[in-house]
Parts: sequence; structure tokens; C-alpha cells
Amino acid sequence: MKDYVLCLDSSDRYLSVGIGRDGALLTSIRYEAWQKQSEFMVEEISSLCQNLGINPHDFKGVSISKGPGSYTGIRIALTVGKVIAFSLQIPLYLSSSLEVLRNLEKPSICLFNARSKRSYFAVYGPEGVKEKDTILTNEEVLSYIASHPDYVLCGDLAYLGLKGEEGNELNNLLHNVDEEHRIDNVHKARPVYLKDDYDKDHFNTVIRKAMIADLDAIEEISNSSFVHTSYKKKDFLYDMQENPVGYFLSAIVDDKVVGFIDFFITFNSATIALIAVKEEYRGKGIGNLLLGAALRECEAQLEPVEFLTLEVRKSNLNAQKFYKKHKFELVTTKKSYYEDGEDALYFVRSLIHG
Repeated sequence: MKDYVLCLDSSDRYLSVGIGRDGALLTSIRYEAWQKQSEFMVEEISSLCQNLGINPHDFKGVSISKGPGSYTGIRIALTVGKVIAFSLQIPLYLSSSLEVLRNLEKPSICLFNARSKRSYFAVYGPEGVKEKDTILTNEEVLSYIASHPDYVLCGDLAYLGLKGEEGNELNNLLHNVDEEHRIDNVHKARPVYLKDDYDKDHFNTVIRKAMIADLDAIEEISNSSFVHTSYKKKDFLYDMQENPVGYFLSAIVDDKVVGFIDFFITFNSATIALIAVKEEYRGKGIGNLLLGAALRECEAQLEPVEFLTLEVRKSNLNAQKFYKKHKFELVTTKKSYYEDGEDALYFVRSLIHG
């Protein structure tokens, strides 16, 4: 009889999988699996089914968290849940990743780490939402907690030096199997990434390997950032897929490409070909994150990378200031380096001496 509900959450550091029936959780697992949830989720579902002596065809619904949270983590539970719900033609239920942390009986401050000294934050009471899902600085969060001493803290709050209630996700996902959380069209289920408050610099940036789907945005950012550039989409595609020494990373905010870095590592040196950030996102630390990711790639090489080099137009004073801030030193001027005859300044950063 199809009366079991599958519950899935992978929005933060934990992999949580459970199976319930008639509002009660029958079997479950929950353990830390940061950035590895995709390796274990399907296997754990199968294992729990075996524990109960059932198979997925016995599910009458799937209840999952939709975000906010880890850019990749949210997608894992959502993708697995959508596939199961669609293939079995059963209902799909979506809940906020913060909502499922709550204590159902008391006003709850629900939190988890958004990195960069920020927190995903919401407050839920027995009657519903008291403070909607958002991103706050940790300082703001601590101030809110101090002013609401009677509220329950929920989530893994070790990063704040606090203790919160943990492990509510699966029971709450089971509790949310109702019409309020049901989605009519499985194909329309989408991950939720909190909209960024750019005035306060509250936003979550993900640096990941560039993909073909990023190419249009990358070309647009390149064309708007560099007055004279010979790089075209085919050149970016080559560096992404064929260049044996090429590394290509994208910066993602709210599921949009807002910057990129294209660089090469050859033996003991590396060279930045291009780094650019979309104009409205400049001055918000995204260039720092892209450069930091490139430096980590250099550090990860089996053969030590000793130098990171680049050329920059003599007229590009903002870029020169950026590189000098990041310990690049001007070594020489390359006369008439660019196609329009402008000189290039050749910068080098030593990776051995910092």
C-alpha cells in the first residue's frame, strides 16, 4: 500500500534522509556529508527502504527542503526528490530549509552558516512565520538573539559559539506534508536562493568551474569590461574544455554569472589571461574571491607554482590598484603589447614568499 513519505534535506552540512507514515518517522539517517551528499543520498534511500521491507513504489509523497542554503546542496535533494515524484506520479512537498529547523511548539530562531560572517536567518512560531527567511550578518543575528531571550535557537550554531536544537529537519518535513507545502507541477520546483541585499553587501557568492551554459554571460561581461579584446566565445570554450593547462572559473550570485577568471598553470608558473566582474557587482569582493580561488588551484598542484603573472593595460588604473593590493609587483613595461598599440604593464606575484 502506497502510504509512506520520503523526506530529504541536503541544504547545509548534513545529509538527512527519512521515511515516515501516518505522521510518524519510522526510519532515518542524519550525518555530516559536506559537499558529498550526492554520493550517498540514493544509496541511503535504498538502505532505508530495505530496513522497512518496502520499495519506492510504496511512497505516496516526497517532502524536501528547497533552500536557502548551499548552492550545490539544495539541488541534490531537490533533483532526487523531483525525479522520484515525477517517475512515480506522486505529490511533491517543498519547505524552507530554515522552516524545517524549527521547534513546532515554541517561537524559534532558525539559523545556519551562510559563510563570510553571515547567517541564513528566519523566525517561526507555532502560528507560522514571524521573520521571513533572509541573510543577516552574524553581528545582527547575535543582537536579535539577545533581544529575544525567550525564543528557542534551532540549528547547528557552533559557528556562532552557541548551542541550538538540532535534528528537527526530517520530523518537520513529515509534518509539512499538507496542501500549503504541496507543489502542483513537479517540473516547476526550483531551488530558493535568497535575493541579495547589495546595499548592505549581504549576498552569497559561489565560485565554481565554468560551464558551457555560462558562455553567453561570460562573453557579455568580457565585452563590457574590456574595450579592446580579441577573446570570443570560441576562445573561452577552448580554455574551458580543451586547453590542457587551462583553468576557468565562474562567480555565481543568485544563480547568475557575475564574473569569471581564465588562467593557465604551466610547471612552476601561472598566468591570468582574463579576470572580470559584471559592472554592478564590482567593489563587493567578488574579484577577491576569484583571485583567491585561482591561488588555491596553484597551491593544490603537485609541482609547486612559484609565480603568478599577468599583463594589464597601462591606462587601466583600477586594475593596477587591485593587483597591487594583492601583492603583485610591476616588473616591466611591454611596449605596444596590445593590438591597438597600448603598452602593457607586466605584474608578478611570488607565491613562495606570499
